[in-house]
Amino acid sequence: MTAQRCDATLTLTDVNNFQLRLRSFLDEYDVAYRSDERQVAIDLPGGEARFTAIRVGLHLEAEATTRDGLETLRSIIEHYVSLFAGENALPLHWHGDVVAAPTFANFREMRVTRIEDLSPSIRRLTLTGEDLARFDHPEEWHVRLHFPPAGIEHPQWPRPTAQGGTQWPPEDQRAEIRYYTIRRLDVASGEVEIDFLLHEAPGPGGDFARRAKSGDVCGMAGPYGRGVAAASHYLLAGDETAIPAIARLLETLPTSAQVEAWLEVESPVDELDLPVSDHCRVSWRHRCRGHAPSEQLASAVVEAMPAARDDLFVWFAGEADVSQRLRKRLKQEFGLQKGQHLVTGYWKRETG
Repeated sequence: MTAQRCDATLTLTDVNNFQLRLRSFLDEYDVAYRSDERQVAIDLPGGEARFTAIRVGLHLEAEATTRDGLETLRSIIEHYVSLFAGENALPLHWHGDVVAAPTFANFREMRVTRIEDLSPSIRRLTLTGEDLARFDHPEEWHVRLHFPPAGIEHPQWPRPTAQGGTQWPPEDQRAEIRYYTIRRLDVASGEVEIDFLLHEAPGPGGDFARRAKSGDVCGMAGPYGRGVAAASHYLLAGDETAIPAIARLLETLPTSAQVEAWLEVESPVDELDLPVSDHCRVSWRHRCRGHAPSEQLASAVVEAMPAARDDLFVWFAGEADVSQRLRKRLKQEFGLQKGQHLVTGYWKRETG
């Protein structure tokens, strides 16, 4: 299949700083890449993204086998540009295999069909849509959900432009976007189950789930994510935000493996009845005074670290600062290599 390509120029005064911050980010999250003094090339699902230093800044290139893949690569590149050059550096003007379209290839409009409360703090919504086969991926379980403002029956969605950018709806009609984990997918029936945490603090996802009724509409794009490596021993830990992903892992990890999992919720009434196989051991933790959110999860993982760690994989998701500290310990203190851990900050605690 002929590759599709596009490129853009980013004008920058300090290219070295951009490249340094990009490499540090990729190293921290164990993203595979190649680099030399001029270029960073990132291997991504479906293609490659390249950041090459030129006289006026950076030459940005995306190469993929499909329009879908090319759109995804462009969005990832623009995400890195916004992180390390600022939002004012966008939009980029792309050249090459770019086309305007009514929607992005990885986007689907979804409609609420069922609502179920799993606990006082977690509500499951069943969403239906068309042509969902792309989301049936063995590793990529996460999606971006687009929540339109309340009261809009027929939302406007972002669309690709002829310059390779994104045409957003007017500000008062623009959807809020958040990442969620697919709990269950039935391609034949066109159904997706998503579990929502009903935060006390207002937020677009929790608010959408709290007021949801049959027929409500949201958007879904993806899939995204990274899977776990094969191992004989798994340590899994996360708070409510990670329960859907950990529940899927408990259901899909091989029965030949030893699996230990720790889940943190507010109180015993928030625990879920998870179907657990004999090879899995699940422990619940409740928040208490003296422990910041996610801290006791990180402690449980550290305390469970085996002496022999060649065939170990650690999966952790929780508060961002706790996750960052644990990631460093796994690398520096316990010697875990790339491909032996996936530690992610799903949210950041507000201080002050």
